[in-house]
Amino acid sequence: MKKLTIRLSNGQTQMVCYALSLFFMKGLSLIMLPITTRFLSPVQIGELELLAVTASFIGILLSGCLHEALYRYCSNNNSNQRKQEVANQLFSMTLMISICLATIGLLITTAIEWSASWVLSKDTVLILWLSLTIEGAIAVCLAWLRMQDKIKAFCQICIGTSVLQVTLVIGALLLDFDVIGVLLAGFIAHCAQFFALIYSSQLRFCLPNVRLVNTALSYSLPLMLSSIIAFGLNGAERWFMLQAESLYMVGQYAIAAKFALALCVLIQPFGMWWLPKRYAMLDKNKQKAAKITEIGVIYICIASVSVAVFGQYLLHFALTEQYAFAASLLVGAIFMVLGKEFTELLNLGLLYQKQTRTILWVNFSITLCTVTWCAITYQWGIWSIMISIGCAQLLRAALVYYLSQGCCFLPFRTIRLCLYPLIAISTLISIHNSSPLMSLLLFVISSLLFLAIYQLPAKKTISLQQATSSSIKQEQAHE
Repeated sequence: MKKLTIRLSNGQTQMVCYALSLFFMKGLSLIMLPITTRFLSPVQIGELELLAVTASFIGILLSGCLHEALYRYCSNNNSNQRKQEVANQLFSMTLMISICLATIGLLITTAIEWSASWVLSKDTVLILWLSLTIEGAIAVCLAWLRMQDKIKAFCQICIGTSVLQVTLVIGALLLDFDVIGVLLAGFIAHCAQFFALIYSSQLRFCLPNVRLVNTALSYSLPLMLSSIIAFGLNGAERWFMLQAESLYMVGQYAIAAKFALALCVLIQPFGMWWLPKRYAMLDKNKQKAAKITEIGVIYICIASVSVAVFGQYLLHFALTEQYAFAASLLVGAIFMVLGKEFTELLNLGLLYQKQTRTILWVNFSITLCTVTWCAITYQWGIWSIMISIGCAQLLRAALVYYLSQGCCFLPFRTIRLCLYPLIAISTLISIHNSSPLMSLLLFVISSLLFLAIYQLPAKKTISLQQATSSSIKQEQAHE
């Protein structure tokens, strides 16, 4: 009897490895929820969420998005030695910027007289600054490992760090350290990850070349500003929710957002495999680049519906009664991240042509309008904030797609690209407060619709060049 063997392509193998790594990096925090929610109240969960969001915002400033410059400028060099030199300089630049700015933050926080009425405690903010000193360098090291296809090292470090962090968090909670214990566990785990990455990536500290500094910053700073502005659509909503509701409600939303994070975890293996290779594919085969992007959009839609269907019931079964309200917020939390994931995939042309300033202005205009709207209407409650930000993210994706196509045209099937999100959103609305059987049925129907639309044969079209040459031949024959 012959053994059944399954052979995966190199791309599929990489996606599986990245999926495993991401499961341990982000998925374990989701699996840990039944434990953490039994030790921490919704108010404490809300405090952790605000700290995490604040760290994310400051981390963008400290890292300067220099890992994006690593993708762009290392891929242009054919020499491995030159690639290593560029990576070393970008790593060193990121580390120096992070340490300098984080030290300033530590000194300012220490000097300030901290009010007891403030939402965040002084000790937690100090631990936050310590963690941010190495956050940007870790991002550069991880990006460098992915570019070198060192999948085994990437997996080992990510899995090892995640297991260490989970062990430390459980120990801290058992010893009644609460929020500070969770933060210290994360800081110790990140330090271990930092040293492991330096050893594995072989990146070395050196003084950056002035020319490379100017080139990298001219490319990455607009992306950094763009990310800061985009923070208004993916992070700042927690502060609006705090003003509109309470820290308790922020904690409930944080739980729903953690389950919505499962969507990002499911999508990221595809992104981690595709995003570093998209520019090379764009040079070789635009048709294939457009096809892979469309498959990615379908994958996002199917993943979003599946998380909405199964996440609501996991919330009820896995968590205590005090977190029951989070289940009703899950669909809204998923809707908020849909447009963001679409934008990441569809933003090919603008980045390929290095039009980062255009991306900056798109994010600035959309975010300014959305934040202004939320500042006026946040009194309407948490659902008003979620719907506003979800619609803004979709509008941003549509605008980026339009501008990207004008900058570097790709043979996308535009009507189908519009249908996929419409079906996904309609299904999410229908799933909200539906019965378990009906939700499962809607998931199956929508998945079949996605696949059917993708497989529909395209109409044969005649290009302008073909039409022109054909008309010339007809005129010549007539003469």
